Amino acid sequence: MKARLNEMFWKLAVALGLIEPPRMQPIPVRAQREQERRR
Repeated sequence: MKARLNEMFWKLAVALGLIEPPRMQPIPVRAQREQERRR
């Protein structure tokens, strides 16, 4: 029940544009953090 509700909330948030839909090839979080440090 909780997982289903969470999935519905996620889809609603994506539809409203609050969350970007996941990419087909997600970038590892570690690489993303290193990229932010360089800026």
